[in-house]
Amino acid sequence: MTDLGVSEVTEWYRNKTVFITGGTGFMGKVLVEKLLRACPVRRIYLLMRPKRGVDVNQRLDDMFNFKAPPDSSLSSVAGFNTNNTLLFDKIKESQPEVIQKVFAVKGDITMEGLGLSDEDEARLANEVHIVFHAAATINFTEPMRVAVNMNMLGTKRVVSLAQKMTNLQSLVHVSTAYSNCHLPEVYEELYPAPIDPARLIQLTEWLDDKLLESLTPHLLAPRPNTYTYTKALAEHLLVNDGGRLPISIIRPSIVCGSWREPVPGWVDNLFAFTGLLVGMGKGVLRSLYIKPGITLDFIPVDVPINLMIVSAWNTAAGKYKPNPVPIFCCSTGSQKPLTSDMLAVHLQRSVRSFPFNSPLWYPDGSPKTTKLMHQIHVYLVNIIPAHIADTILKILGKKPIALKLCNKMVKAVNALEYFMLRDWIFHNTHTQCLWDTLSPTDKEIYHFDIDELDWDEYIETYQKGCKQYIMKENLKDIPQARKTLHILHIFHRLVQLAMMYGVWCMLSSDSATSCYTHFFNGASKLLSLSPMLAAATEDVDIS
Repeated sequence: MTDLGVSEVTEWYRNKTVFITGGTGFMGKVLVEKLLRACPVRRIYLLMRPKRGVDVNQRLDDMFNFKAPPDSSLSSVAGFNTNNTLLFDKIKESQPEVIQKVFAVKGDITMEGLGLSDEDEARLANEVHIVFHAAATINFTEPMRVAVNMNMLGTKRVVSLAQKMTNLQSLVHVSTAYSNCHLPEVYEELYPAPIDPARLIQLTEWLDDKLLESLTPHLLAPRPNTYTYTKALAEHLLVNDGGRLPISIIRPSIVCGSWREPVPGWVDNLFAFTGLLVGMGKGVLRSLYIKPGITLDFIPVDVPINLMIVSAWNTAAGKYKPNPVPIFCCSTGSQKPLTSDMLAVHLQRSVRSFPFNSPLWYPDGSPKTTKLMHQIHVYLVNIIPAHIADTILKILGKKPIALKLCNKMVKAVNALEYFMLRDWIFHNTHTQCLWDTLSPTDKEIYHFDIDELDWDEYIETYQKGCKQYIMKENLKDIPQARKTLHILHIFHRLVQLAMMYGVWCMLSSDSATSCYTHFFNGASKLLSLSPMLAAATEDVDIS
C-alpha cells in the first residue's frame, strides 16, 4: 500500500479520550472498531449496563472475544479475507494491544445521571475530549414513555454530563434522516418542534399508561411512530440545553450492513432491511406492500460511522461551519437513488445466487401495490400455514412457535410500511461540503462519499453477509444450497400448477356455472331498473 501521507483527522484524535453511549449496538460496535483501527486515541469509555446477570466488564470481553465457526473457503468463494470473519478480527491480528484502550463504565441511559457512580462521573468529566451519543431505542412501536426516556431524557442526561467535561472538544449526536418524515423534502436544518420537549416530558411524568397511550396518536400526527417523533425532539433538547457545547448532529437514513469496512456485508441484527432480506431468503416473507417506483434510502453502516468521526474533528478544527447548527444528513437518495423496482431486481438475483442452506420455501415473493391484496397473500401464505405448523407441533408434543414467529415478522413488516409507501428528498449539501474539505489521505481513510456505491454489488455482498453473520452459515455451502433451491423451485412450480388446476376445476363446475348465471341475471335486472330508480329519485322531495 502506498504512503497516503499525514491525516489531519487521525492526528487530531491522537491521545484523545472518547466517551460513547450505545457502544454495544450495531453502529456503536462499528464506531469502536474504526476508532481503534484508524485513530490513535488514548482511551475509549463505553457506557454499559449489566445484562442478564453479566457484569459490564464481562460484556465488554464478550464483545471482543466472541468466536464463530471458521470458514476456510471464504476468500476463494466470496472474495472475503479468511481472517476478517468477525468485526474485530482485523484489529486483533494487526494491533491487538489497542483493545486494552477500551473500558466499560457501568451506567444506564435511562437512569438519572446516567446511573454513573460519583467516581466514574468525575473521571469522565476530567478526561473526556469527545462524546459520541448513539444510544437510542429504534423500536418503532415503543410506548411513548419508554421512547421519551431513552431518546429524549437520555440525550438530556448526556448533555448534562457533557457540560461538566472540562476538556470537551466535540459532541456528536446521532439522530435520523426521518426525524422530520412528515415533510417530503428535508434540508439539513433544525425544524420547529412538534411540541415543547419539556411539556412532553411532563406529560409522561403526570399521566398514567392508559391515558398516555390514548393520547399518543394525537401527539404523533402527522409522524408515524414514537421513534421519529422523539428523535426530532431530542435534537431540540440537544440544541436548547447544550447551546454552548461544541455539538454536531448526524442524520443517517436506514442503516444497513457494511459496504467496505471492516468486513464487507457485516451485520449483527435483524432490524429494518436486514430482516426483510433474511425473511425473503428463507422463503417466509413472500409479500411486501410497497409503492412502485419510490426511492428507498438505505445507507451502509460504515458511511455514517466515518462521517461521525470526521464531524467530531470538524467541530473542533472548524474547516467547514454550517450555520446555525451543524447538521449532516447521511443518505443515498439524492446522490445514488435506489428505486423499489431496482431493488426488486437486485434482490431476486442476490437471494437466488447466494441462497441460505435450509429455506422453508422457494424465495419467490412479490411486491403488492394494494393493501387488500397484500393482506390476503399474507393470510393465505403465512398465517394459515403457521396455524397448520403449530397444530402439527402440538400433535408431536412440541412447543408451537410458528404462529408467534409469523406474527413477529408481520409486525416488523407493518412497522416499515410507512417508509415503503412514500418518497423523500433528503438534501445532503452540508455532508458533501464537509467531504470536499478533506485531504486525499482523509478521504481514503474516512470514506463517506457514496458516489462509488454500486447497488447491485452492494446488495449481493449484503446477502452474503446475512448468510454468514445472521444465519451463521459457511459460504462453502453455497453450491449445495443452490441445488436445494433448484429442487424447491421445481416443487414450488408443481404446487402452483396444482392450485391453478384446482381453481379451474372449481370455476368450471356445474355449480359454479349456475352461480355465475344467477349473478349476471340479477345484475342485468338491476341495470334495467336503473332508469326508473333514477326517475323515482328525482321525484322525491328532500327539502
